[in-house]
Amino acid sequence: MFLCPLVSLAALAAGYVVVPEDKITKADKDFLVKQKQLLDVFQHVHQHEVHTELWEVSKKYDIEQNYEHYKNVEAVKEFVTLYKHGLLPFDEIFSVLDDHHREQAVALFHLFYYAKDWETFYKSIVWARFHVNEGMFVYAITVAVLHRKDMAGLELPAPYEIYPYYFFNTEVIQKAAQYKMQGFAGVEKINDWYTVVIPTNYTGWYVHTNVEQKVSYFTEDIGLNTYYYYFHADYPFWMGGKEYGLYKDRRGEFYLYQHQQFLARYYLERLSNDLGTIPEFSWYKPIPTGYYPNMHYYNGVSFPSRDNYYEVYTPDHYQDIEEVIEYEHRIREAIDLGYIVLPDGRHVDLTKPESVEYLGNLIQANPDSVNARFYKYVGWFARILLGSSVEHFENHKVLPGVLEHFETSVRDPMFYQLYKRLIQWYWEFKDHLPSYTKEELDFGELKVDEIKVTKLVTFFEQYDADITNAVDLTKFGRLSHYKGADFVILARQWRLNHRPFSVQYSIHANNNVKGVVRMYLGPKYDQYGHVYGVNENRENFVLLDVFEYDFLEGHNAFTRESTEFSMTVKDRTNYYELYQWVMDAYNGEREFPLDMTEAHCGFPARLMLPKGKQSGMPFQFYFIVSPYHAPSIPLHQGYDYTLNCGVGSGARYIDSLPFGYPFDRPIDEKVWFTPNMYYLDTKIFHKKEEEINAENNAANFVHHSAAEGTKERFRDRFN
Repeated sequence: MFLCPLVSLAALAAGYVVVPEDKITKADKDFLVKQKQLLDVFQHVHQHEVHTELWEVSKKYDIEQNYEHYKNVEAVKEFVTLYKHGLLPFDEIFSVLDDHHREQAVALFHLFYYAKDWETFYKSIVWARFHVNEGMFVYAITVAVLHRKDMAGLELPAPYEIYPYYFFNTEVIQKAAQYKMQGFAGVEKINDWYTVVIPTNYTGWYVHTNVEQKVSYFTEDIGLNTYYYYFHADYPFWMGGKEYGLYKDRRGEFYLYQHQQFLARYYLERLSNDLGTIPEFSWYKPIPTGYYPNMHYYNGVSFPSRDNYYEVYTPDHYQDIEEVIEYEHRIREAIDLGYIVLPDGRHVDLTKPESVEYLGNLIQANPDSVNARFYKYVGWFARILLGSSVEHFENHKVLPGVLEHFETSVRDPMFYQLYKRLIQWYWEFKDHLPSYTKEELDFGELKVDEIKVTKLVTFFEQYDADITNAVDLTKFGRLSHYKGADFVILARQWRLNHRPFSVQYSIHANNNVKGVVRMYLGPKYDQYGHVYGVNENRENFVLLDVFEYDFLEGHNAFTRESTEFSMTVKDRTNYYELYQWVMDAYNGEREFPLDMTEAHCGFPARLMLPKGKQSGMPFQFYFIVSPYHAPSIPLHQGYDYTLNCGVGSGARYIDSLPFGYPFDRPIDEKVWFTPNMYYLDTKIFHKKEEEINAENNAANFVHHSAAEGTKERFRDRFN
């Protein structure tokens, strides 16, 4: 029912779909050449003539002389017109939320998307690499690769490796630049490479602003921010219609449910740090929650910060605030009236369960919305107003706040307060629906006898991210992570993780029957220590796992490992290792495995569990086994299997039940507790590094040493 991340052949086989062997991209030489070429264009994107080989390709390509090599010539001509008129210059800050920037970025995306073959695509991206703004270039090529079916299996570098400035604090970037400028003085070469490791912490350590920063290890996690960035790249608010087929993926419903799950997961982390519910805000009152990003853009300009008790309702914003409030009123009125008004006066029904698709498209204001003209894009205006960005007077001189970039949005506590406000409309819509009946909840042929979960333990471990792109090269020529540049700069950061755990199922079936198992994690108590009521708590559960299972008549006992969960993905292979692997495979020194490609759309597996507490923090699992409801487009039929998460395929989900089932409707406790459900109380224990090692698990969890000062400061703050 939720996203089915097509992670790898191994992960898929361990989950709930086996991909036919002949449907998976083979790592032959042609594939490896494409992968290398794609990786090359992302190296040091701010240096415009650093790649001699790419520069030569770029100089020889003329778009206007190659119109016949594009599927949509008019769209490409539109880009050429914009280019001749004048695009966003190099080194200026790009934001897709800016109207002018977005128009140009979409046109550039069309140049890439409509290329008929790899050769045209490659020449187009190499040309763009040296002729358009680097931020716009990275955005357009990312979206194009994710939406082109012929790019399935090709790996994009992680966004935090392309643009470290958006993920790491200023002092880390500055330190990296100092190492490079000083010629890596005092640094020993390892295997002919200067390898520098820079310890880094989170924003709240350097500048304290408010108590919300107790969870900065979660909100500023580079994996979480990457996940949200790719969620937008899969479903951009400007993309829609039959051309891209996103409506097949239930995009409106998915948009709302994704943000609801973000809020629920964030709330579990807040409870682990004694912060309680997500605060609400008023447009008319000062906003208590400030945020100091402590980051800067490549051109040296700092990200805007927002002071505590920020006055958003000022004379400069009176009209903007009133517009946002009016748009909010229109959406809530549509929910309560039970219909959306179309421009011609006709109505679209909002009273049926499936109408959530209309509501989601309406709130995102994407092209599949039935009336974006009237209901507008509330989130777009709100992000700009709440982010404290500076008003600009030139289209090429903008200074966006973190809320205006999808790769930095979830860093800011106001992101969660804003979407709590928007997702409340989702719950208001759901509250108008009738509760599920016993017949809709029950699975008469099946009973859950018992479910056990092994001990849940979280800890902080260190991770090295490649931030080499944060520094410029001092000489031009052939740049290659395989042969050429002789240094790698890593940022080492403490990140939340957990021990693998097992879920042991014991289920009795009266007949041979196919079912779908869902596993949720939610709080046991609220911030005051009171036990949550069943209905009150339904908004707080996070879906951890969902899978099909063929139950046999009689007793069914099986175990599912946390590493098999279909909702999550592991950390991405860093750029340097991936590049080395590709080149070694091309040179015949080792094989590039079929499951090397990593999904971009899964939630970080490390963040599956909230931190919990050292003495153990109570939570509860909820399990439900439902009859299998086939999706409208079966997962095993009519679908060209890819390893890019199947965007726009209409075949992403395991069944056709609503997202969040059965928590998506008000709960009638008189009929709620059925034999196919199971609640399980549990505790999550948070351990320090010394405790983990003392329990003789060092073999399974490798911890690297770093600067002791950074280590101690981090321990004092988060452990």
